[in-house]
Amino acid sequence: MRQRFQAHAIAAAEQHNLPPALVCAVVTVESGWEATASRFEPHYRYLWDVRSNTPFRRLTTTESNSEQAPPDFHAPHGVGRHTEWQHQQTSWGLMQIMGAVARERGFTARFLTALCEPKIGLEYGCRHLAHYAYACRYLERFGWAGVCRAYNGGPYAAVHVTNPEYPHKVFAALGGKWPQS
Repeated sequence: MRQRFQAHAIAAAEQHNLPPALVCAVVTVESGWEATASRFEPHYRYLWDVRSNTPFRRLTTTESNSEQAPPDFHAPHGVGRHTEWQHQQTSWGLMQIMGAVARERGFTARFLTALCEPKIGLEYGCRHLAHYAYACRYLERFGWAGVCRAYNGGPYAAVHVTNPEYPHKVFAALGGKWPQS
């Protein structure tokens, strides 16, 4: 599988000024180079309001435990709100980008399943990785390990090291050496 998609991964990495080896390592860890990989993560609660293009409001405890979208959760035209709700809580494609995060990074296609198309999934995964590396300045502050923690667990994870196993997996996939900054 890797040979089939590696050129796309390298191109997406270079477009976002990311080390290609790092992007390839993230793909290895996240999906094992399986383009159609997806995983529903019902505990995931960072959701995106497609109507206002802002984070969705804080959920109540009842909503957090529900598989059904609240009435004020909106979906793109032609998509059911419950479908959008569940798809935003699903990681998609080669880089296992969360649906809500892809929406935040500008993904406007009707269905989030399009993130399983290699070029699209790599584009939004690299946008997200580059956001933490450069816009948030995590590369400067925490190195690639911190960028990887944020990619996997959000900004809190980068600062508070709540998921130390994830960067270790990426580091191993890199052959035990982080790319030069």
